Amino acid sequence: MNSCTADDKLMALSLEQLDQLQRKLDLKVAEKKAAIKQASKAPPRSQSDIEKLADLQGLDLSGLMREISKR
Repeated sequence: MNSCTADDKLMALSLEQLDQLQRKLDLKVAEKKAAIKQASKAPPRSQSDIEKLADLQGLDLSGLMREISKR
């Protein structure tokens, strides 16, 4: 979807629809943050735990390792 299409679709929505969309986005962001926080609480025990943590952070495994080394 290009920006013109997104802009056109958003402009067609009423204020109430835009408000509902904003609430849904806020909820999704909060859920994603909670999932990242939950996954980060305990050290990973398996390869799938590490892959899940990397996926939640939006990183590949090497990106996750660089992020960990920064901390």
